[in-house]
Amino acid sequence: SYFDLDSDVFYTKLQKALNPISKIDDSTNNEARQFPNELYGFAWITGTLIFLMFVSSTGSKLLSQWLHGSDDTSYTYDFELLIKAISLFYGYNFLVPVLLYVVTTYYYKFPHVIQLVQTISIFGYTNVLWIPITLVNLIIVVLISNNTHGYVLNILEWLIVAANGLITGLSNIVKLSPIIKKNCDDLASDKLYYGIIGVMAIVHLGFTVVVKFSFFGV
Repeated sequence: SYFDLDSDVFYTKLQKALNPISKIDDSTNNEARQFPNELYGFAWITGTLIFLMFVSSTGSKLLSQWLHGSDDTSYTYDFELLIKAISLFYGYNFLVPVLLYVVTTYYYKFPHVIQLVQTISIFGYTNVLWIPITLVNLIIVVLISNNTHGYVLNILEWLIVAANGLITGLSNIVKLSPIIKKNCDDLASDKLYYGIIGVMAIVHLGFTVVVKFSFFGV
């Protein structure tokens, strides 16, 4: 079952995910142990992140209104934001691995198939690196008024989201680059390798920008 995972393996994978520059061992046995074919982490970590993103975005706006806003203005909860979070995070972390699998398997015909479930799992565990930003967002909104220092607050949010986007994107690329490089070497195409890595980076950059505008701004 894709959702049957030993807790020790889960925590081991979680610890590995916290290091964005850690690679998957080239050994088949070690690779299977580190990233077995399971979707438990993808489902639960991404779901937890979605909840925290919604709480962070809603809470930051509520705190900003309470601490720095006028008393006669009431805050309206935006529950569509929760739907957006579900669509964005589950969509990105599922569709990008699927597209990578389809393109490399059926178009470029990689001799060593990039495992779809394993790739989704890698993307899912990487989401743990987004979680600290949800707390940081609440802290800076408490300390900085959007009414008087909105420009400073916006710059800080951009810097924080950009840093997280860089770290999470790097984590995915570092963990997937060995198998991509191995295939491109077999196909004798360095250009293809850098092209795939470049597209992954650009797509993640776009995802990061959408995250910023969707959840970080009061």
